[in-house]
Amino acid sequence: MLIKTLRLNDYRNYSRCFVEFDPHLNIIIGKNGTGKTNILESIIMVSNTKSFRTQNDADLIRKNKDFARIELVSDEAIYKVVINKKNKSLYINDQIISKTSQFIGKLNAVLFKPSDLELFTQSPGERRKLLDIEISKVSSRYIQALVKYNSLLKDKNKLLKELEIDETLFSVINESMVPLIRTIIEEREKFFLTINDNITEMYQMISGRESKIEIIYKKCAEVEKITEQLINSRDKDNYYHYATFGPHHEDYHFVMDGYDLNSIASQGQKRMVLIAFKFALIKYIQIYTGNTPIVLLDDILSELDRDNEERLLNILPKETQVIITDTDILNLRIKDDYKLIELKEGYHV
Repeated sequence: MLIKTLRLNDYRNYSRCFVEFDPHLNIIIGKNGTGKTNILESIIMVSNTKSFRTQNDADLIRKNKDFARIELVSDEAIYKVVINKKNKSLYINDQIISKTSQFIGKLNAVLFKPSDLELFTQSPGERRKLLDIEISKVSSRYIQALVKYNSLLKDKNKLLKELEIDETLFSVINESMVPLIRTIIEEREKFFLTINDNITEMYQMISGRESKIEIIYKKCAEVEKITEQLINSRDKDNYYHYATFGPHHEDYHFVMDGYDLNSIASQGQKRMVLIAFKFALIKYIQIYTGNTPIVLLDDILSELDRDNEERLLNILPKETQVIITDTDILNLRIKDDYKLIELKEGYHV
């Protein structure tokens, strides 16, 4: 899939913005504050329906305006996201899409950004958000199970706060949760299996080092023991007045050569691991969708030395569309042909 054009209206700092992209390599240059990251953020909004910088969609609307509009034309469809201060509307080929699950992942993009390093120190909940977003983009089975599970979880937690619990309803909720939890665990296992099959090779190719990288998935239970775990957690649920067992408590962590990454790796090594993780994610998307995602590199190359930058650029899938942002073209050592998109202060492309 390729992005042909992107049009923004009253989005962030842009009153109007129109960009035509090359099918291969695009470089967006501009000083800090000119809106480079805003362009990438709008692409991620089309891919995920969520910003990677704010949880409040109203923040995306230009000051003193009522709504923002994103229109992205790909080689397959026209995608529109219209954001007002209370909600957003999604369109594909001018047909409104009522369910977010039917929009997510239609256009697949993988973003590399400096703040990715926060993944190693974030709360488990934040790490799960990344997991849920990436799996949801390739598996409708996963997103449907996750939506239903979260709805049942809300009902269960509400029930656990009541003075007298309806035991029949509680049992029905638990029974309904079992197949959903199984699906969530199976899809997460599939995700980590694919990532672990590729992340070490990617790390070695980018860093030039021989270390082995692995992600350890801390799942809530083996699938054959889900029912048993739901029953066994009942006393604890009653004590805390919320559901203490389930995939909403799962986590994962990164390991280098058998040791926890946070305990042995330098910041430079962590950055290489994160980049390797994103390249393994590209492989995951390719395997399960048959398509290569659009690659977005937000001010990431300036943080790499010459050798690492060259290795990273060399392993980008040749068939993919790449969009790179930086403050100056002189910071980049690009050998391939590219389209230059220059943003100037007070000027909107």
